[in-house]
Amino acid sequence: MKTYTFVCLAANQVATAVDIQDLGDDAYRRHALSLLRDHASAQAVEVWRDEAVIDLIERAGAVLGAPAAG
Repeated sequence: MKTYTFVCLAANQVATAVDIQDLGDDAYRRHALSLLRDHASAQAVEVWRDEAVIDLIERAGAVLGAPAAG
């Protein structure tokens, strides 16, 4: 498990939500997509690990799918 920080960004690059999660290496992208589903104002999610951005998941072109059951 690694600690990831997810920063939801509005179109004007203002952070609208921050979420910190301990996840496996293969789970951070799935979590970022779920944040895009849950936060309509977010146009992108920055994924941070330690002090660096490791990925930027953008709403445009993302396949968000249906929310997970549970």
